[in-house]
Amino acid sequence: MNNSKSLTLAVLRGISHELRRANPKLKPVSQTTALSYLMNEYRSHQVTEKRICKNDEELNMMAKTYLCYLESLRQNQELIDRYHSHGERSVEETAQLVGFSLPQSSNDKPVDKET
Repeated sequence: MNNSKSLTLAVLRGISHELRRANPKLKPVSQTTALSYLMNEYRSHQVTEKRICKNDEELNMMAKTYLCYLESLRQNQELIDRYHSHGERSVEETAQLVGFSLPQSSNDKPVDKET
C-alpha cells in the first residue's frame, strides 16, 4: 500500500512539473484549474472504511496516461521548434542538423607540390 502511495505521488508530481513547464508565465500550478480538478479526483478515489472505489489502479492509470500525454506534447513542441523550417538553410546548417559535417573543400587546404 505504501509503495502505491509513493507511485501515486510520483505521478502527481510529474503532472504538476509538466504543467509548470507548459505554462511558466502563468499563476502558480497549485492555483490552476487543471491541478485542482486532478486533486479532487484523487480525493474522490481514495479508499475509506465506508466506501470502496471502483478500482484501486484506475485513477493511477488515467494519471499516468495524462502524464504521458503532457510529456509527449512538450517533446513534440520542442521537435517542432528545432526542426520546423525557419526559412532557407545553407548546406552546412542542414548537414549539422542531421549530424554530419561537410568535408573541407580543396580550395581551403594548402597545396603541397612534390617536385
